[in-house]
Amino acid sequence: MEVTVGSWDGMTHYEIDVEYPGALNGADAFDWYFRSPDGETFDDACSRVGTWLSEISAPTIAVSHGLTGRLIRGVYLGLSRREMLELPVPQNGFYRLSGGEAAFIGRSGAITRHSKSVRS
Repeated sequence: MEVTVGSWDGMTHYEIDVEYPGALNGADAFDWYFRSPDGETFDDACSRVGTWLSEISAPTIAVSHGLTGRLIRGVYLGLSRREMLELPVPQNGFYRLSGGEAAFIGRSGAITRHSKSVRS
């Protein structure tokens, strides 16, 4: 499930700024999702993702939007909030989470690995 921004769901940044003046002040491209007065908090989203990860008991394929994909990899690798939100979201491959690593497998077959031990 994607992160919900509550009453901001479906609104543009302009519409949010008109209806909730100042709510996006100081927000960047990564953290504005968690500023909605009735949306999901960063901690709640990470807790939900962590619970889901802990319940996986067999090989699983998950498809998500960019923000949730960042949180899944970030929680798995034990990254900080900023590190999670700045993770790349390439459109030409997928990530395999296994053995404490998040390996990006690109269309060309090239593999790039990120490890828990490197990031924690």
